Amino acid sequence: MRSFTSRFIALGLISASSLAFEILLTRLFSIQQFYHFAFVVVSLAIMGIAASGTLLALKPKHPPLAVIAVIYSVSIALAYLTINFLPFDSYSIAWDRRQVFILLLYFLAAGVPFLFSGWAIAACLADAGPDAYRPYAANLVGSAIGCPGALLALAYIGAEGALVFTVALGLLAAAFFSNRRFARGAWIAIAMLVILLSLKPPAALNLRLSPYKPLVTSQLPPDASLTDTVWSSASRADVVESGSIHIFPGLSLNTSVQIPTQAALFIDGEGPLPITSLDPDGPSALKLAEHMPAGLAYQLRPNAHALILQPGAGLDTTLALASGAEHVSLSVPEPLVAQLLEGPYADFTYHLLQHPRVELVSRSDRGALREGQSTYDIIQFSLSAPYRPVTSGAFSLAEQYSLTSNAFEQAFRRLSEDGILVITSWLGTPPSEAARVWATLLAALEAEQVDDPGERLIAYRGMRTATIIAARHPFTDVELATTRQFLSANSFDPIFLPDLNLDELNRYNRLPQDVYHDLFTALLEDPEATLADYEFNLRPPSDDSPFFYNFFRWRQTPQVLATLGMTWQPFGGSGYLVMIALLALVAALALPIIMIPLVIRGDAGRVSSPHARVMCYFGFIGAGYLLIEIPFMQQLTLLFDRPALSLAAVLFILLLSSGIGSLLSQKVKLRSALAGLAGVLILLTATLPSVIRIALPWSLTGRLALVTAFLALPGILMGIPFAAGLRQIEKFMPGQIPLAWAINGAISGVCGVLSALIALSWGFNAALALGIACYLGAWATAPSLAQKQ
Repeated sequence: MRSFTSRFIALGLISASSLAFEILLTRLFSIQQFYHFAFVVVSLAIMGIAASGTLLALKPKHPPLAVIAVIYSVSIALAYLTINFLPFDSYSIAWDRRQVFILLLYFLAAGVPFLFSGWAIAACLADAGPDAYRPYAANLVGSAIGCPGALLALAYIGAEGALVFTVALGLLAAAFFSNRRFARGAWIAIAMLVILLSLKPPAALNLRLSPYKPLVTSQLPPDASLTDTVWSSASRADVVESGSIHIFPGLSLNTSVQIPTQAALFIDGEGPLPITSLDPDGPSALKLAEHMPAGLAYQLRPNAHALILQPGAGLDTTLALASGAEHVSLSVPEPLVAQLLEGPYADFTYHLLQHPRVELVSRSDRGALREGQSTYDIIQFSLSAPYRPVTSGAFSLAEQYSLTSNAFEQAFRRLSEDGILVITSWLGTPPSEAARVWATLLAALEAEQVDDPGERLIAYRGMRTATIIAARHPFTDVELATTRQFLSANSFDPIFLPDLNLDELNRYNRLPQDVYHDLFTALLEDPEATLADYEFNLRPPSDDSPFFYNFFRWRQTPQVLATLGMTWQPFGGSGYLVMIALLALVAALALPIIMIPLVIRGDAGRVSSPHARVMCYFGFIGAGYLLIEIPFMQQLTLLFDRPALSLAAVLFILLLSSGIGSLLSQKVKLRSALAGLAGVLILLTATLPSVIRIALPWSLTGRLALVTAFLALPGILMGIPFAAGLRQIEKFMPGQIPLAWAINGAISGVCGVLSALIALSWGFNAALALGIACYLGAWATAPSLAQKQ
């Protein structure tokens, strides 16, 4: 009994370590590179685990589990050293073929720890035989515990310390796998030393960022200094001070005011967000506000009650106060920003966040729009994101829930009777980002049944930015006169005005042809034809497909391939095609994982063999799990504000409840469970958007409780098919558990990337629908597993 208990504890420890490492990899990629690549990390993890099934199928007699756990711990350290010290350059991958091999080495290094953790888990399953559901449950429960464990470690000891801690967990697993008392004591002692090391890792282990990350390039000036680095469970914030920092997006060249001192704030190495040393009650701030693009809104609505979304580090807040706003509410979803502005930079910013006319809303933009019943005279979408070229590879994958048509509809409904929306975005040539904002706003106004949008819209541009203002009611002649005076004073060109004269176009920031006016007018007059014919994808993003920066259309493929590597962007500016390449890569890895044991055993050519049924059933449930898990993870980013929290919450709830389902698998009929699962998933897919909207203003505890209740039942039902399937094949086809493990993991790994690609192309509901179809496929093949061969 004691040996079984020790084995289950060891299994829980190595599973917790493995899941914590998986979450930490997403944080490493987010900080070091340009995107968290959560779906890639999940696929790598599952693919490594699947490979362990292949290994066990070929070599059923496994090494001592303690040895596997020690190798697993060493492989984590080697993976981190590889990722950290082998420089992968995503900018030069299009012309430097060495970068392809380095990227493959990155993936290989990241996947090896999962190979060994999976080997230990698969060995325990195979050793358990018909009772495999017990170690499977221990694996799932341990994995679930690793999710909050990773977030706590990140918050208290940072990414480097958290990685060292996962090594210690692997060594503790080795101790509990050991049968000899001396070995157990030795591994526990070593693990304790490693835990102490995790509390203060050596500087040599500090995370190295890509040389093209904004945080790195901001430190190139001789006078630049990194003054602060702080961690939370979901983010890392850094502050750089330098005399070369001047960040005022869209500032008119007509301004004569002295530019105030600024520091630069970076979140996960991206930015910069300006921390501005400017007194909001001083004359310089007012002068500066009059020359910023959003300044017009505060002239049109003096003494406004304003809500500022995406406020960055406070620049637009200062300018709103200087413009006379009576009350300013701020959406501050990132606690580290408030921590820095209220702490070491409080004096620097004239205690901006403690200003009597400022109110903090510690929620995301969408949460702030749902919170409370008050209305606003101005809702401002600040320009806090850096400029991103239209073809940027990694950025098209990022969910941006603040710029969907649903977000604009929500904002429009929170306006007062005379309120206005203000949105500033970057200009691009050909028009892309600003044009998509315009198209999305038009879709939102149509959804709000605004019959005369042209009478309520103003758009204008400077050298690098465009600003759009939408009003509740048609603009008056006085307001249009104020607008023209503001544009003239700042040398801003109108793009669209309700009473625009063509001779007002293109006077200051001259273009060969005013393509912005032409496109904006076409989108207003004939949106469907314009969207269909335009060279980029400008269709309004929605909460079901919130990929604002995905401008790819298949017709662009020849042009993208022709210019591949000629643009200084991540992954050569290949955008959407990066996803296709990743899918091909994981598919190429999955094929040998499945085929090698079949070829060695001589079953590859026997389509009617029991293995065909095993492959179909375990392939279906492997595909279904990931096609459900990944879209839920991406959708719930809206509710949890940050991808890391959504990833950890969804994994924790689904894995824990799936562990419970595994334990219940003996008491539930398999086909009934699969049919019930399909029905529950259909219901949840239909209701999830409404549930998210309702829960947006809730506290974090309330949101976690709701999502737990929402996902617990499908999680339990999703845990039954695998455990029940293992019991069936061990009963009727002994020795096939490793093969089933390999097939399930390999297909899951492919579907991790596939789900993200489907969501990018057709939305989350399409991915969920395919996941439900896979579970129905498992329902159809399930009875054949019970037939003795």
